[in-house]
Order: sequence, then structure tokens, then C-alpha cells
Amino acid sequence: MKKILSIALATIVAVAMVACNEKGDASKGGALADSVSMSFGDLYGNGMAQQLKADSTLDAKKVLRGIETVLKADTSDHAYMMGLQIGMQIMQMYGGVKQQYGIEINQKKFMEHFKKAFLADSAATQEQMMALQMALEPLLERAAKEAKANDPVAIENKKAGEAFLNKKAKEAGYKKTASGLVYKVLAEGAGENFTENDVVMTKYVGKHIDGSEFDSSKGEAVPFNLKAVVPGFAEMIKLMKPGMKVEVIIPSELAYAENGNQVIGPNETLVFEVETVEANKMDAPQGGKVPVQAAGK
Repeated sequence: MKKILSIALATIVAVAMVACNEKGDASKGGALADSVSMSFGDLYGNGMAQQLKADSTLDAKKVLRGIETVLKADTSDHAYMMGLQIGMQIMQMYGGVKQQYGIEINQKKFMEHFKKAFLADSAATQEQMMALQMALEPLLERAAKEAKANDPVAIENKKAGEAFLNKKAKEAGYKKTASGLVYKVLAEGAGENFTENDVVMTKYVGKHIDGSEFDSSKGEAVPFNLKAVVPGFAEMIKLMKPGMKVEVIIPSELAYAENGNQVIGPNETLVFEVETVEANKMDAPQGGKVPVQAAGK
């Protein structure tokens, strides 16, 4: 989101920058100027050709047409040239919003509001600009969330995860909590239940619902700060006592939801085998061994 806002702000700054640029004296023609011109043409032409060959979706003739349109423009018309530059930056913003948030900017509506603001008798104050930016941020956050939720992979993961969890909930020995966790006790523990203030030494194996493993403590007990893990993992640990071992199925909304991470897809339901060892009331070590890829936020 900050990237898109920075592009928008860069567009505004560009108006001032272009306005401040003064044109230098036109250089005189001649053999030397021709040689320089041809050398620049060779250099830029070959450089652009390298870039185009790296992207097979681009039509070289169409790219050339766009370049010639700009280069043949009346460069003495300073305001028009400024408009071309700003227009290109706005197009960049369009593309960034689509790529990052899945939103197609409605050009007609954009231009209606752009023209009204641009041609107003007075420009917005710094406070008004800040207010406009603050109003845009939650809209972009909502757009990003909806784009992730509507991703076909996220929808399929959600459907498969719910089916898996509901099937497990009906099997003998499994319990379901009010929040939606499904778990089975594999070995009873002894003592008091853990609390959210505990750092719990835990052995774990994390799996996808197809049974493939994505992370584990490799048989070693590692510390988990219950305030720094996903809700479903924290809830399960607080239902356990030292020495207890469980299998727990964590629905996506209690895990990484639509965001996923490097090894977990959007809206994935997760399966853990968890064995608790002991608790430590002190703060969890900074950095340390807390395995963020398994159950950390």
C-alpha cells in the first residue's frame, strides 16, 4: 500500500520538478551532432531491444509507436510535455494498484475527480492532502483483503480444509472447541494448564492436510511465546498440561487466514502433532528458536 501511495506522491512532486526545469539552449547541428545522435540511437536501440526480448508479451512495433509519439511531440510546449510525463506516472499507478490489490482503476471516474481537483481555484492544503491519504489507506487494505479472499487457490484451500476438519471432527476420540479447533489427545499430561503468559517448551510437527510435512522441531523442545503465535496454536497449548501430546487441526481463520506465508498457502487448514514439556514464566528470547514458519505470526 505504501508503494502505491509513494507513486501517487511522486506524481505530485513531478509537477513541481518539471515546472522548475528550464530548457537549455538548443545545440547546433553538424557532423559531430549527427555522429553523437547516431551513437545514442545505437546505444538506446540495442538497450531497449534487450529489455523487449526478456518480455515476449510486448509488441516491438507498438512500443516504437509510443516512443515516436512522445519524441515527435512539440517539446517547446512545456505544459504539454509536463502533462505527458505526469500521464505516464499515473499509468504506472494504475498498474501498481491492479497488481497489488486486484483493482482496475475506473479511468472515467478517476479523471472526473482529477479534473475537478486539478482545475480548482485553490490547491489543497497539506492537512487536506493528509486527510485524503488517510481516507485512501483503509480502502486499499479492504481491496487487498478481498483480492486475497477471492483468489481461486484460497477458495479451494478453504473448501478442502473445511471438509477435512469436519471429517476429523466425526471420528472417534476427536473433540471440537467453540472456536473451531479439532483435536485428539494422544497422551495425557499432568499438572496445571499453560497460560498465555507462559513460554512453553514444545516438540511439534506441522503438516498440510495431505499429510506432507512443512516444518518440525526435529524431536527437540523449542520455546513458544503464546502471545506471539497464531490464535489456534495458542488456544491448543492453553488446553494442555506438561507432558501432554495431541493432534490438532487448526482451521485457516485461526492460522494464517488468507495471507498464508512462505510455506503455507492462503486459507490453508493446518495439522500439528504437539507435545508440551514445560513452561517458563519469563519472556521469550528475542529472535531465538521460536519457529516462525510453523506457528508464529
